[in-house]
Amino acid sequence: MDNAFRFLIMAAVTYLAFLCVIRIAMGSQYKSKSFLINIIGMLTVYGSFIISRYNDVLKLPGFLYYILLILLTVFLPPLSLKMKSDQTLKYIALGVVAVPLLHLLFSLLLGWGEYLPFIKIPSLWELI
Repeated sequence: MDNAFRFLIMAAVTYLAFLCVIRIAMGSQYKSKSFLINIIGMLTVYGSFIISRYNDVLKLPGFLYYILLILLTVFLPPLSLKMKSDQTLKYIALGVVAVPLLHLLFSLLLGWGEYLPFIKIPSLWELI
């Protein structure tokens, strides 16, 4: 399968997972901020994917690469959406659970282990 198509599928599914995490974390405030949530979600998810994918071209030092990813995923949504402390804790906790779960699903069902390449999970097709 083409890597660009794989990249788009992974980014789209991650964006939907991000929206679910924000929906759970924000609770009743989600509807009033839904436009801003979509903008922040696109910046966060697609920005992180673009930085990860083109890190070889950008030639960012290791510390700057990880600082940018942390700023985009951990700090940008809570600060820009003005989350309360309990909402921020829910967002971080659910994000920590969602990322490995997405990697598990991509690896097991599709054999795409690039989401978290340092955690090797064989696909179901290899196990059968």
